[in-house]
Amino acid sequence: ENLEENPHGVWVWNHHFDWEYRELLKAPWYSALAQGQGLSVLVRAYLHTKDEKYADAAKKAFDSCCIELADGGVKFTDKSGYVWLEEVVLEPPTHILNGFMWALWGIHDYALMTGDGSAQALYDDCLRTLRDNLRQFDAGIWSLYEQSGTLIPMVASPFYHSLHIVQLLVMHRLTGESFYAEYADRWERYAENKLYRVLSLIWKAIFKIFYY
Repeated sequence: ENLEENPHGVWVWNHHFDWEYRELLKAPWYSALAQGQGLSVLVRAYLHTKDEKYADAAKKAFDSCCIELADGGVKFTDKSGYVWLEEVVLEPPTHILNGFMWALWGIHDYALMTGDGSAQALYDDCLRTLRDNLRQFDAGIWSLYEQSGTLIPMVASPFYHSLHIVQLLVMHRLTGESFYAEYADRWERYAENKLYRVLSLIWKAIFKIFYY
């Protein structure tokens, strides 16, 4: 009932509050994270009830993930052909890691429910993006929150660093690829290193001084 058409005619869940992220996101704004998590809920609602209204709503939410940012969707294809699902719609895109993985799981759930080839293709494209670009989120002492091209990269907070580790372990379970478990283990070792924890907090403070 809360899906709304945005000015481009794309069905989204709008956030009806302003939010500061590098610039002020004025209400209403929408997010791939919300679209993906909403997809996961609707898929489960449909499987539990067999009520077609949930499947219909899931189709609307999924469509937004196939449409580029410029056309009112939450998908961004970069110059290298990598497909991202963007937690916040900004220029330039921010490629927030946790939001990308949340959204990716919604696509995965929808593909499993429907057998839709386009959903599986989008999931595969996003997996390629994650595999090929995850190294860019490794700062050598900590994980990065995003990839927006700022001179000082945005390091993750301790909370989001821990979340990244859990998400990568989930990706390992979903795909069976040891690559994700290896990164999770590496980032867990960063978290256990007291010096790295201190350095990451100093880094985070410097970033906020310059960008917030």
